Amino acid sequence: MEDDFLLAEIAKLHYIDQMKQKDIAEIFSMTPIQISRLLRTAVEKDIVRFHIKMPVAIDFELGRALRDRYRLRECIVIDEDSEDMIPMRIAQYLSRYVFSLLQEDSVIGLSWGRGIYESVKLFPYSNLSNVKVVQLAGGVFSDNNHLVTPSQIIISACERLRSVPVLLNAPFFTTNTETKNQLLMDQGIQQVYSLARKATVNIIGASPLHRGNTMSKVGIISDGDIEELIAVGAIGDMAGFFIDGDGEPVRWSKSELYTGVPLEMMNDALTTICIAGEKEKEGIIRAGLKKKYFNMLITSRQLAGLLL
Repeated sequence: MEDDFLLAEIAKLHYIDQMKQKDIAEIFSMTPIQISRLLRTAVEKDIVRFHIKMPVAIDFELGRALRDRYRLRECIVIDEDSEDMIPMRIAQYLSRYVFSLLQEDSVIGLSWGRGIYESVKLFPYSNLSNVKVVQLAGGVFSDNNHLVTPSQIIISACERLRSVPVLLNAPFFTTNTETKNQLLMDQGIQQVYSLARKATVNIIGASPLHRGNTMSKVGIISDGDIEELIAVGAIGDMAGFFIDGDGEPVRWSKSELYTGVPLEMMNDALTTICIAGEKEKEGIIRAGLKKKYFNMLITSRQLAGLLL
């Protein structure tokens, strides 16, 4: 068993004195691999503690617990007591995180919804060349809030990032399968699907099924649709796809009429982020985690506690 003083001394030389591991190894007649192992042990034994000043308060322990439980690549848990402030804190973190990923020729895929719209408004201005922003959901007409429609979200993002919009020129739901099949043969729509699969990052949201959600408010689904969806076991939608408690897509009258990029295609991206902070989203997020529709989650401490 390693001596705590030795662990502390090696940690001091490396983290405080900025000494390279190979130089520390020479001092103690060890190999660099041994020094690396001892540094990890110092962290595990709480001899070394890291303090990282994030722009938004983060609960690191909860995030790590959720990440490990659901085998996510990354999980960010916003540490905010005020429920009213949670959406803004998530938007602040997401906007900065996405910006940190951007390089020349990056591709960002955006679904739609209030949370994504709030994040887009906070995107920093960029001077990178040929960044593309791809619309993942079909078009929506809303006479009560046109700002949160999928196309407007894309345009707002492009204004901030000075990037190229790639719009999905199709309605959210087509009137019949023949129309949808014809649309899917369009070269522009095929480009949207292709870019979504190889995006740097795709961002999606999720909503429980009820009459007050965004889809209902903008008129995409009717009260009759909601009754039908409840009858077939739907608990909500993830990026426009209605799923049951196990994360399986439900079969309903409009299943084959949705034109948005399929969930499995979105998840082909290097990073697929789902954002959700409200406690009422526990069921739909848990279902999405079961099917691994995303590999990164940005959530609230309140929702994280329920998911654990």
